[in-house]
Amino acid sequence: MRPSLLPMVLVAALVGAPVVAHEQHAHVHGLAHADVAIEGARVEITLRATAYDLVGFERAPADEAEKAKVQAARALMLDHARLWRFSVAAGCVAQAPVLEVPASEAMGHDHGHGHDHDHGHDHGGHVDWQARYRFDCATPAALRTIDATVFDAVPGVRTLEVQLIDAGGARALTLVPGQARIDLGAAP
Repeated sequence: MRPSLLPMVLVAALVGAPVVAHEQHAHVHGLAHADVAIEGARVEITLRATAYDLVGFERAPADEAEKAKVQAARALMLDHARLWRFSVAAGCVAQAPVLEVPASEAMGHDHGHGHDHDHGHDHGGHVDWQARYRFDCATPAALRTIDATVFDAVPGVRTLEVQLIDAGGARALTLVPGQARIDLGAAP
């Protein structure tokens, strides 16, 4: 394999198989997972979190207040700016995110939302939500950090396990409140 194709193959492997990667993670409340792939000007992030951490329960909503919590969590998961912050100089612009939520029987899904899809993962009564984000950066050489503001937006998440693939290779990171920065190092 030519060396120049290796980063593309690694990115394709990470981004193309988020469900496989997800199935390797245990369902633990307070723990979310993010797969981050960076190639050139493109950044792709897949975020997985438990329904319990997002809405406080893992079943169909029992009343209007719980339905409102589900809708608020949907809006939050689609609001990339509340969850991720990039080096300003990189000029990263988000594409439309994709949210995979639990099946309608599990969380009371209303099919009136254009970006939501019912592909949530239910592990024996445990329900996970997954969102995929894509960003295009105008000045990728200036992308030095990504701040995971997930902790501010979702107080139930106390740990974020990150799998990162970029030009520097693959690595795993554990982020916690107060230490939520993905350091991409100095630009080449």
